[in-house]
Amino acid sequence: MRKTLSALILSMLFCSVAVASPLTDYSQGKGSIDLTWRNTQNTLSYRGYSYDFNKKYNLDGMLTFGLGNNFAVQYRRFAPISSDTIPAGSDTGTLKLTTNEFNVLYKLNKQFSALVGFVNAKGDVKDITDPSGSNILNTKNLWQVGVVASTTIADKTTLWGSVAVGKDLTNYEVGIGYEFRPNWEFNVNYRDFNVKNFSVQSQGGFELKAKGLGYGITYKF
Repeated sequence: MRKTLSALILSMLFCSVAVASPLTDYSQGKGSIDLTWRNTQNTLSYRGYSYDFNKKYNLDGMLTFGLGNNFAVQYRRFAPISSDTIPAGSDTGTLKLTTNEFNVLYKLNKQFSALVGFVNAKGDVKDITDPSGSNILNTKNLWQVGVVASTTIADKTTLWGSVAVGKDLTNYEVGIGYEFRPNWEFNVNYRDFNVKNFSVQSQGGFELKAKGLGYGITYKF
């Protein structure tokens, strides 16, 4: 998937027409609200073992506001919780990854924006069968840098991709949106969010991943 997204973004370099999806008009007062209903699978990895929890739909929300002079600010919250089955052994439980992103965007041209941001991430494992096995992973504060790209592929239809990376962090998404009425878009997208090196008490090396296909609505104002 990472190779596919990289190829997508590179291909956009050679496209000549672009429209806003996500928001690319950073004029002061412009903005967008994005809500995505995502069928998310959470994964916990530790010391070579990986546990995929059952998928569950979760809300992924984002606000973007233009500041003018090609700058915009963005807030995004994603707190997917798995359904209540641990595939290993006989235990049942849930895994939650809570993330809050605060990003600054700078418009490079009609198709590309640069991104720098701060990410607050926290993990929470609850063992329903044996509550003593529940753990809240440490909170991690991370920096990310990346790029957002978009291009028109048909009338009122836009393809976009974003990728951001940082120490212990990868965060990427690819999607397609259709403007069904002025300032309103329906979109389908896939997102993968991965944070490494969480710790529980004195034990480190835990990795959490949330990924899945989403169906969303974007309103631009």
